[in-house]
Amino acid sequence: MGKKITGSHLFFLQRFVSISLALWITICLLRVFEYMTTASKSFALYAYRYEAAGWIYDTWLCLIYLGLLFIPIWLISRLNHKAADILFHTLNILLITASIALLITFSERNTPFDHELFTRKSKDSVDTVKQVLGSGIKPYLPFLIFLPLYFIIYLKITHRFRAEKALLIFLGISSLAAIVCMRFANPLPAWFSERNAYYLTANKLSYWVQDSYRYANQAQPAVIQGNLASEIAFYQSEHPFHFTSSEYPLLHKNDEPDVLGGFFNLTEKPPNIVLLVVEGLSRDFSGSKAYAGSFTPFLDSLSQKSLVWDNFLSTAPGTFAAHPAISGSLPYGKRGFSIMNVMPDHLSLIRILRNNGYYTRFLVGFNPDFDNMGGYIRLQGTDFILSHYPSKYKEMGIGKEGWSMGYPDDALYSRSFEVMDSLPRQPYLDIYHTGTTHLPYLFAQKKKYEKKFDQKLLTMKVDPDIRRTLEATKEVLVTFMFSDDCIRNFFSTYARRPEYSNTIFLITGDHHIGSFPSRGEIDDYHVPFIIYSPMLKKPERFLSVNSHANIAPTLVSLLQHHYDLRYRPQEVNWLGGVMDTARNFRNRQSMAFMSWSRDITDYLYGDHFISGNELYTLHDDLSQEKIKNDTIADTLIRLRENFIILNRYVCDSNKIFPVRQSMLPGKKTLLYSIQDSTLHELNTLAADTSLLPYFKIPPGYRYLYVEANTRCKTGEKDPETYPTLRFGLIDTRDGGKRFLYWSKRDLVTLSSLPFLPEKWNDLSVKDLFTLSDYRHVKNLYFELALFGSPNPIRLSYAGLDVKIYGIK
Repeated sequence: MGKKITGSHLFFLQRFVSISLALWITICLLRVFEYMTTASKSFALYAYRYEAAGWIYDTWLCLIYLGLLFIPIWLISRLNHKAADILFHTLNILLITASIALLITFSERNTPFDHELFTRKSKDSVDTVKQVLGSGIKPYLPFLIFLPLYFIIYLKITHRFRAEKALLIFLGISSLAAIVCMRFANPLPAWFSERNAYYLTANKLSYWVQDSYRYANQAQPAVIQGNLASEIAFYQSEHPFHFTSSEYPLLHKNDEPDVLGGFFNLTEKPPNIVLLVVEGLSRDFSGSKAYAGSFTPFLDSLSQKSLVWDNFLSTAPGTFAAHPAISGSLPYGKRGFSIMNVMPDHLSLIRILRNNGYYTRFLVGFNPDFDNMGGYIRLQGTDFILSHYPSKYKEMGIGKEGWSMGYPDDALYSRSFEVMDSLPRQPYLDIYHTGTTHLPYLFAQKKKYEKKFDQKLLTMKVDPDIRRTLEATKEVLVTFMFSDDCIRNFFSTYARRPEYSNTIFLITGDHHIGSFPSRGEIDDYHVPFIIYSPMLKKPERFLSVNSHANIAPTLVSLLQHHYDLRYRPQEVNWLGGVMDTARNFRNRQSMAFMSWSRDITDYLYGDHFISGNELYTLHDDLSQEKIKNDTIADTLIRLRENFIILNRYVCDSNKIFPVRQSMLPGKKTLLYSIQDSTLHELNTLAADTSLLPYFKIPPGYRYLYVEANTRCKTGEKDPETYPTLRFGLIDTRDGGKRFLYWSKRDLVTLSSLPFLPEKWNDLSVKDLFTLSDYRHVKNLYFELALFGSPNPIRLSYAGLDVKIYGIK
C-alpha cells in the first residue's frame, strides 16, 4: 500500500472524502429502497438488473455533485473547518431529502418527476405531494430512516477513514471526468426497449435536473404571423373534415355520418344519456383482455351486453383534460383547457343538448373546482350541479394533511337518485365523476375489500412478475373493486326506473391511474370505453382506436340523424370526428396528447406513436414496439409541432368558435356593474376580504353570469401564500353568512401571461352559476372576495371592473 497522507494541510481532504463516502453509501442504499417500493411492482423483466445498473448513475451523480462542491467547501474551510463541515452536511441532507422525495413520487406515479414544476401551478405540485404523502406515516418512513442513517454511516464507518494518495487522485480525476461528461449522467432512452427499464435505471434527481434543463432550453414552435397561414393550411389538409374557415382553423361542417344508430332500436323519444366518468379507471386492470387481470367483474359482465372499444384513449394522464375532451372535443390550451383564465368561445355536447330541450346535470362527490373542472362545467350552462349532501352521508377518510376526497361512490349514486325525481325529467344528460378511486384511497369498507382482494389473488393464474405488481398496488386495486360494486348497484337501481328502457349509458375512465404501472407511453392514456343500453340490438366489440375526443361528435351525430332537433349547429369545432366502428385493429386518429407536465410531447398517427423523440409501432392491443424510422418520425414530429402551433393560436386568440349568443343558456340582462379605478392596498390577517358589497340576486333568474377584470400586485414572492379569488352564493338569513356554493380560483391562473410576483398583473375571469337549486332562498346574495387563510392577505389591486348578468 502507498504511504498514507498526513499533515494538517491535508486535513480538509480527509474530511471531505469521509463525508463524501457517507453520502455515496446512503445514495446507493436508496437503490435498495427503490427496488423494494417501485421495481417490485414494475412490469419490467429482470428489474433487479436495471436497479443494479443504476448504481453507476447514482455514483455519477455523486461525483458531479462533489466535484462542483469541492472548491466552495474548501474555501470556507480555510476560514473555519467546522462551518465547512456543517454546510457540507446540510447540503448532503438536502440532496438525500430531494432524492427520497423524487423516489416516493416515482413509486406512486411510476413516472419520474420531470419539468412539470415549471409548467404547472405551484399549488398543483404541492397538492400532488400532499396526495402522495397524505395517507399515514408510511410515506414519511424513508426520511426517518435514511436521514439518520447518513449520520450513522459517517460517525460509525467513514469518519475515521483515511484515504491513500492514489485514491484521492483517482477521485479527483473521476469527479472532473464526470463533470466534463455531465450530459451522459443518465442513460439514453434509446438504449432500452421498455420505458420502465429506462426509468428504473436512471437516477431520479439527475433525470429531473436534465429534463428541466432540456425544457428550459428547448425551442418552442413559434406562432409567427408570416407562417400561420401555412400552418393552418397544413393542419386542415391533414384532417378529414370539410373546413370552412382559416380564421377559425378547427371550424368545419357538421356533416359527419351517424355511426351508432344502427346498433340500437331507438324509440320516438330522444334517449336519456348517462355518462359515468370513473376516476383513474384503466384498461390495464379492467376488461376481459386486461393484461394484469381484471378487478372490475361487473363492468366485465356488462361488457358482454354492450358496445366495447378495447383500444380507447384519454387525451392526457390527468383529470384536467377529461371533460373538455369528452363533452367538447376541445384543444388543450397552455395547461389544459379548463385551466385557462378565460376559456375561449366553444361548442360542447352539454350546450347543444341543453339547447335541444335536454336537462343537463353534473354529479360529483368531491370538490368540482379541482383543476377548475367545475368552472368548465358551469360555463356550459349546466342546469344542475350536485353539491349538497345531507348529514346522513359521510365523507371518506381524512388523510394526515387534513383533506378528504369527498363522498364515496355509493353516496354519489344514492344521492343522485334522491335529487333526480325532484328535477325536470326527460330527456336528460347526466355526467357523473366518481372520486373513491383517487388518492388517498380511504373509504369505510376498505378492510372488507382488502379481504376480497386477497381471496381473488389466491385464485388468479398470473406470472410471478404480475403477481408481485398486484400485491404492491393492492391499496389501489381494492378501491376499484369497491367502485365496481357501486356501479353494479347503480345499474340495479336504474333498471327499476321507468326511463331506463330509453337510456344510453357510456362508461369510461378520466385517465390511466398513475399509481398503477403502465406498459409504455401510450398505455398512460389507455382507458376502457363501454356503451350500454336496453335498446341495443346485440353486443359488439371493436379494436379500432378512438379517444375521448370522439364521444361528443358521435353522440351529436346520432341525435341529429334520428330526431328533429331544433338546434343543429351548421359548423362545429371538434378536434375529433365520429367514432370508428371497425371490428379489426386500425387507427384513423391523428391526435396529440398533453402529458402530466402540461407539455405536448406525444402524438399518434396511423400505426405509429411518438413520445419525445422515441418512435413506436403499435400492435392490436395497443402494446408498443420501439422502431427506428427517421422518415416516419419526422412526419409525426411535424404533425405534433403543427398541432402545438394551432393549439396555441386558437386558444390564445379566441379562435375556436365564432361568438354566438346561443353559447349561453339565454339572453343576458345586466343586473350590476361597477368600475372602480381606486388603488386598494390590502394587508390583513382576516381569512377573507370582500372586494365589493354583497349583491342581492333578484328572483326569477336561472343563471348568474359574472365577468371580472382587475390589475393586482402581490406583496409576497411565494405563490403558496397568495390569496385566492372566491365567487360565492350566500344566504344572509337572520344576519348570518351561510355559503350555499363557492368557487375559488388561484390568482396565477387568471392571467393570460406568466404571473409575476411583486409586479402588476392583468387578471380576467368569467363564471356562470346555476340558481335553480336556490329558488327557495329569499336572502340570496353574490359575493366576490379574496380568501387568504391561513396566510395574511398582502395585495394591491386597481381597476376593478365587474359585471353581473342574470339569465332567465
